[in-house]
Amino acid sequence: MSIRFKNVEKHYAVYARPQDRLWEWLTGRRKHRVFEALAGVDFAVQPGETFGLVGENGAGKSTLLKIAAGTIRPTRGAVERSGHVAALLELGAGFHPEESGYDNMRFMAALHGLGGQQMARFIEKAIAFSELPPEALARPVKTYSSGMFMRLAFAGATAIEPEVLIVDEALSVGDMHFQKKSLDRILALREAGATILFCSHNLYQIRSLCQRAAWIRDGRVEAIGNTEAVVTAYEAFERRRYARLKAQAQEAQQPAQPGMAVVATAAAGGGSSGQVSMVKLLSLRTQTQEGINPACVDSFEDLTLELDLEAYGDMAFHVGVSIVRADKDNVFGTSTQFRPQATPLRGAGAHSVRIRFPALPLLSGEYLWSVYILDDSGIQVLDMAELIQPFKVLNSGKKEFGLVWLDHQWLACA
Repeated sequence: MSIRFKNVEKHYAVYARPQDRLWEWLTGRRKHRVFEALAGVDFAVQPGETFGLVGENGAGKSTLLKIAAGTIRPTRGAVERSGHVAALLELGAGFHPEESGYDNMRFMAALHGLGGQQMARFIEKAIAFSELPPEALARPVKTYSSGMFMRLAFAGATAIEPEVLIVDEALSVGDMHFQKKSLDRILALREAGATILFCSHNLYQIRSLCQRAAWIRDGRVEAIGNTEAVVTAYEAFERRRYARLKAQAQEAQQPAQPGMAVVATAAAGGGSSGQVSMVKLLSLRTQTQEGINPACVDSFEDLTLELDLEAYGDMAFHVGVSIVRADKDNVFGTSTQFRPQATPLRGAGAHSVRIRFPALPLLSGEYLWSVYILDDSGIQVLDMAELIQPFKVLNSGKKEFGLVWLDHQWLACA
């Protein structure tokens, strides 16, 4: 129930033109360059450990997971695996698009060596977990949405209760209900002693799930060890990268000098206009009469939430916040787009958002904040920080219980 990478390297031949591959084969002369996707990767995931992978897009994380799962082979080095392995990699990998959901589940069961009653139990368990209706399961999977695809793929990958589970961004697809259900399933497998190799851009999930982590950068292990230390190093790198993007955006906004050409480079989602379109949450502060960021707040105490943001480009955006219980249920959420006649925030540079909660009606409990930076439609998430800065509320003045105080009057007690 472990995975061991031994000096793994993966190289790809890159051709400038498709016909160069044929000319190379005919003439024996090299017509390609070598792209080094992975180099010198050497570490072990211990039995029963949940191990995280972080890094930028294109860093080599997915390639490493495919090698771990055995779907591709390393150019050099080796991977040692022990225990029954299940992998959830690319969306719908291994599914036949022309076959139905039922048939693809049968095929997946056969690949795991199941037959007869074992296959029937596998299919029944996977279908129940996926929550897909019979009508959808009878259709070819090529008609599925991405969320339906992931529901069925995740259900099939985890129905066998694998000893080693490899997950690549699986929790970022589907609705919030199924994301939570999938996360609970992973937690249950972890509690049962499964070894999990988990890759995600959601750093909160990495922090919450993983005992150790590795930061993959340009195909190499940049840092490995305690999850908090690795994620903190990666976040510091990302902040420096955003600072460079900010500088580039500011330079792009400078008026061109006479006789000089200005060349703007689109980055991080910027369009052909050359503007950098990115907004980041820099800090969150709460303030009461007791001071800044108190660990404990009294019920019915005035509380102000302050958010500092940085926009790297002239774009419109909204900001949403929510108060969340420790069990991850939202208590209350709002957004700048819900204001009467609200217009989005706009413009490059620093932005500040302040929200006042007069006489905070929360009763005793433990709570957290979640912050979302959204596009001007309020749908696409540009940046988010979920379940951060925990605080406790104590209700010392009233005897009522629950989540919030509701104003009420006893009208009759006969």
